[in-house]
Amino acid sequence: MKTISIRICIVVAALCCMVPATAQKTFGSAKYTAMCSYYGESITGNITAYEAGDTAEKVVKDIMSVIGLKANFELRAANVPNAAAVILKKKRYILYNPKFMDNINSASGSKWAAISILAHEIGHHLNGHTLDNVGSRPQTELEADEFSGFVLRKMGASLADAQSAMSLIAKMKGSHTHPAKNDRLAYIATGWKSAGEYNNDNSDVADNGSPTPVVTRQPAVAQRPVVIQKPVAVRATAQPVVKRELTKREKIQQSILSGKNVASDAHLNSNPNGQYYLTTKGNLVQVTGENVYLIASLERSDRPGYKLMLDDKGSGSDMYIGSGGALVNSAGKKIGYLKSR
Repeated sequence: MKTISIRICIVVAALCCMVPATAQKTFGSAKYTAMCSYYGESITGNITAYEAGDTAEKVVKDIMSVIGLKANFELRAANVPNAAAVILKKKRYILYNPKFMDNINSASGSKWAAISILAHEIGHHLNGHTLDNVGSRPQTELEADEFSGFVLRKMGASLADAQSAMSLIAKMKGSHTHPAKNDRLAYIATGWKSAGEYNNDNSDVADNGSPTPVVTRQPAVAQRPVVIQKPVAVRATAQPVVKRELTKREKIQQSILSGKNVASDAHLNSNPNGQYYLTTKGNLVQVTGENVYLIASLERSDRPGYKLMLDDKGSGSDMYIGSGGALVNSAGKKIGYLKSR
């Protein structure tokens, strides 16, 4: 079977029932070079995909039905750790691990857990997040979360149902690929609420066919002349100047430009256009619009050859600071650099 490279963007997902082994047919096998995982785990080997089960296919059909679009992807069961929106041979796919998805559904106790994260993956494809070869990043994850909340309300889910999977599996602290749990739950809620507003505000008012009333013009009555008073000149007084309060986004950018709280600019190869900074308190943060995400904290290195490291607190994405500010991963590969101000 031919080995090919794919671009892949993964989030933890819950889908539907497992596909019986007898119903599986090998669809394809692909050796990938990079993968963005929700848990930050290192993944190696080949991906083998199979035909999706009938239940999973029906879920996708129902999701697409409520938004009135045709699917621009194909669904496949696969040996991925959880679920993924991928591009393979210039074609879009959603891959899911049936056993993992069954476990998530059981743990949450809700059928909506599976549907919500599948909707999240569909949101990645429909929003074009898999086209830039960058992988997961906080802003695109939040956009997919909002889409998921919107879709689930359209399908009849409560807000608790829409948030069931994320409440169970999301991490409290954000990373350079995924936002913190509270932010993700908030965006799901935003999508869920907007679906309700859409339903309430888009009912058409039908023409009841009643005749237009005839307006009868009254006879003109002579009016008394109106005496116009000459305006009295009023001496203008100086108005106090009200200083506009800065928005949250402006305050963040002002802080960055001043350099008061920033020790170094950080550049990560996985997201070259992202805004990353090492603060004077030793925190590596990412700035996206009005949000600041804590990525890692400066600590004493736990590996020989490096004095300092950026500890991601158990996500498996620790970075070590080498000579000249180089950032390397646990395998010793350079993944970015720090530039002092």
